[in-house]
Amino acid sequence: MHLSENEAQYLKNVDLTQVTCQARQGAMRLLNDQGLAALSIALADFIADLMEHPEKLGEVARR
Repeated sequence: MHLSENEAQYLKNVDLTQVTCQARQGAMRLLNDQGLAALSIALADFIADLMEHPEKLGEVARR
């Protein structure tokens, strides 16, 4: 892979370990946000289903 002078200079001035760590932290934040969003959607769907069919709440309580 051939690097331009600008790219080579940038890599000389960057701590790759630090940049990699920052990228990993950003990816983990996004993953956590997606997980929370998925849980929120599942909970909202569950609550909406119970509101539409309240008899299901009694079925769940009897189990």
